Amino acid sequence: MRRAIAFRLRVIAIISAIFVSGCLKSTEPQPSLLQLNGKWSYSGIQTGPVRETLTGTLTISRESGTSFQGRLDLVAVNSQTGQSRVIGGLVSGSESGSDVVDFDADVESNPRRHVGQIVADTVSGTWVGSASAGTTSSGTFRVERESQ
Repeated sequence: MRRAIAFRLRVIAIISAIFVSGCLKSTEPQPSLLQLNGKWSYSGIQTGPVRETLTGTLTISRESGTSFQGRLDLVAVNSQTGQSRVIGGLVSGSESGSDVVDFDADVESNPRRHVGQIVADTVSGTWVGSASAGTTSSGTFRVERESQ
């Protein structure tokens, strides 16, 4: 009888260990599938609500699997007045399809969602975000990998 109980307890312990180990997930960064790390030259146009030319640097500093994080620093020049302003913030995103990246840049405390196509060392596409007073800002962008 004792042997039967001991055997059952060992079987239960083994099965429990198998189930528990299957539930564990590593919190370590995964190997990058994107290879976006580094500095990228950013250029773009804000088409609304005010037309601006955007230039600066996108720096991708962390990748894991298909996701990435970094920072975007830009100079925005008003096309009518020539007045410039510096804007920037954190970036987080991921690959959302084959050769398509989708990332948010939190500039001026307003996230701008960028969606672009990767072709070699260039990503180009469109972005949309919320501006002050509830208006929507939008435009196009292009980033090119800087030589290392």
